[in-house]
Amino acid sequence: MVRPASFAAFRDELVRRHGIAGDDIRHELFFQRYRTAPLARAWAALARDAWLLRRPPVPAQPAPPRNRPWAVLVATLAGGNGWGTLARALPSVTAAGLQPVVLAHPRLDQAVFPPSVPVLRPFLMGWPLLALPSAAGAEAAALARRRMWRRAVAAALDGGRGVLLLHNDFDPMSGATLAQGWPSICLQHGAPTDEFFPARADFQVVWGDSSAQAQASAGTDPARLVLDPLGRGDRAVAVAEPPKALALVSQTHAAIFGPDLKPALRRVAAELARLSGTEVPLAALLHPAEGGRNPYALAASLPPHPWLEHQRPALVLAFCSTMAVDAALAGHWVACLDLGLPGNAGAHAVADPPLRVDSAAAAVALYRRLHADPGFRAQAGACQQRWLDATFSAEREGLLGLLRKVTLR
Repeated sequence: MVRPASFAAFRDELVRRHGIAGDDIRHELFFQRYRTAPLARAWAALARDAWLLRRPPVPAQPAPPRNRPWAVLVATLAGGNGWGTLARALPSVTAAGLQPVVLAHPRLDQAVFPPSVPVLRPFLMGWPLLALPSAAGAEAAALARRRMWRRAVAAALDGGRGVLLLHNDFDPMSGATLAQGWPSICLQHGAPTDEFFPARADFQVVWGDSSAQAQASAGTDPARLVLDPLGRGDRAVAVAEPPKALALVSQTHAAIFGPDLKPALRRVAAELARLSGTEVPLAALLHPAEGGRNPYALAASLPPHPWLEHQRPALVLAFCSTMAVDAALAGHWVACLDLGLPGNAGAHAVADPPLRVDSAAAAVALYRRLHADPGFRAQAGACQQRWLDATFSAEREGLLGLLRKVTLR
């Protein structure tokens, strides 16, 4: 399997060959190439989506009114990186006088969404076979999938007007929604890895200064950036007590970090188990996309992680993960696991906490120092709090102001 040198180089080659359509298919093709049988996966994705989009949509209950502009919340995922982020925008949508309407991916259950908000679904009029490509490659399948999604989204939004709110602006359904020409706002859902760029929505609502700097460094016009953490950080728990456990954030699913991350994490986990013995409770915190598969010789959990919800603090080790931010907000110690892997400078700038370790031995030493040295512990806690303060802006009405500006155009 030929793997691209970087996400940016892969994207640039797609745009060279396919123009703006290359930006629409960059995300899915990149990640298919890091999995087995990428060509088969591309065609399977086309067939799956054709099947989903041919199902008659359930009429929106209640039907969205046509007498005022809509704020269409484009939900392609159900968790914190999807609907969980969009739901944070509902108070601003209401305050701006807009009608909230969910445009939901066909695979998402209706129970995910509030019963008071109308839910629309993309659907295909006519047979999806009309969109089949003449060529047989993965790119041809992705381009056919792009055409299919554009038709389906256009049918769902027909007759409406307003503004789009997205939790990302690069997956197939989100890209098809942007193509409708409505004003668009993307809400930050996590650390901005290379797949976030170039940003495509008209505006990006970001957590704070570090995220704004990451976007600007990646070429996003600062005039398109609005600060508003949408309530994140409001209930941060200060860390003070020594850690009572060690936890390793797993990201074996994250192809954006390259093929070397998985074996590196497995080596760290094995060393942690060897060095800490029975004196330190250990666990691996799996990502939902890992499907519950535990590649480590450690106990493991899936979200919501009991370890992070426990009142006793842990020391959480993370390589460039939004979970480091979430753990710090919940009152845990967090440390960047520096594995020396290239790329994703923007995500590192946002998600890497000030405490850093480069090995399992350094992690165990840090754990013990946080126990043994009260002065160091106080200093480290103050540094972690300053990092959180830089991560989340104090702005509370950035999105509201933006919605009012956009809808007055």
